[in-house]
Amino acid sequence: MKILFLSNVFPNPLQHGKGTFNRSMIESLSQVHRVHVITPVPWIEEFSHLLKHRAAINRAWTSVENREQLTVEYPRFYYPPKILHQHYGQFLSWSLHRSLQRTISRFQPDIILSYWLHPDGEVAVKAAREHGIPVVVMTGGSDVLLLTQNRSRKRAIQNVLQQADGVITVSNDIRNAVKQLQVHPEKIHTVYRGVDRELFSPGDQRAARERLGLPVDRKIIVSVGRLEPVKGHTVLLQACEKISKVGTHFTCYVLGNGSLESSLLQMIEQKGLGEFFQLKGSQQQHRLVDWYRAADVIAVPSLSEGIPNVLLEAISCGKPFVASHVGGIPEIADLNCDRLVTADNSNELAVALTEILEANTPCEQRSFEPMSWNESSLQISQILSDCSTHYTAGLTGQQKTRSSYQSKDNKTKQQI
Repeated sequence: MKILFLSNVFPNPLQHGKGTFNRSMIESLSQVHRVHVITPVPWIEEFSHLLKHRAAINRAWTSVENREQLTVEYPRFYYPPKILHQHYGQFLSWSLHRSLQRTISRFQPDIILSYWLHPDGEVAVKAAREHGIPVVVMTGGSDVLLLTQNRSRKRAIQNVLQQADGVITVSNDIRNAVKQLQVHPEKIHTVYRGVDRELFSPGDQRAARERLGLPVDRKIIVSVGRLEPVKGHTVLLQACEKISKVGTHFTCYVLGNGSLESSLLQMIEQKGLGEFFQLKGSQQQHRLVDWYRAADVIAVPSLSEGIPNVLLEAISCGKPFVASHVGGIPEIADLNCDRLVTADNSNELAVALTEILEANTPCEQRSFEPMSWNESSLQISQILSDCSTHYTAGLTGQQKTRSSYQSKDNKTKQQI
């Protein structure tokens, strides 16, 4: 099968760490299928790069291996920043028109797979219908849980979900949210994301701390995630302030970049929490595993989530976590090891973190164990195959070409 994958959530020449979970999924799928990736790069990010470095981005750059089976291109996405979000599907469609036409003509995909429902999913569905190709869309949570709070984007996302031949969600909680948008239950499938279990595995805590240059004689909390309001780092900072006042000898290390970085640094300085709360920036995967191993507990204080990759990776490294009781997190939590707290509640978060730090009990057996990427991609592959088969069976003799759709449109216009 030849798969065309369309998503902005994928590593690109400007953001090497973006959407690494999608890269892992696609690399795994490419072991069995030929895959071509179209991942648009916002023009404003390119323009900022050009001004700063006096050089265009390197479109020959790629983060993937197995290039015989997997190719990637980075077309430019033109749009008006911060306004007209409900029309981003049209802007992305205009931006990608040539790339999609050329790729579909040359690559001749059997199916289109898209991650992020709007605008990516809208463009994927439109291209699939124009060319007579089945399409499956994936949602990881924020697009269906947060973007739908805007009425116009909710309508656009609902249309994408209803028109797609299949929908893949990363948790049962998101599956239920998709159902509520009047999407037929039979075409919704839950597939948990995989984990690189060769990389993310238990290891010696002291050795990991020494490699990272961390103290070996104090408790360590690690939180991994973008520094954005939805990730709840302000709540985590407030919880750590409370823990510091009871004399617990600890440090919380936050790994990630984002818009809240300056305000968090200011709060750390104002509250005198430099010893207890430190921002360490984004980390590469091969270093991230040592952060998990070095930790006593992983903290995910998000206000909204699907199932965070960080928790799947933490579980694979044998670490307990404290996380908000939101989204699909309860589906993977084991209350013998982990703690779930009310979102945006620093008191509960502080109590739960302190409890885990003081208990220091290893999590040797869990009720949930993450899949490998091969296992996850095998399920996705079967869904794509089934959708392709059902789509072909439903064509009732029409050929899967763009011309068949044009003929149908022309006939309709003549009747009108």
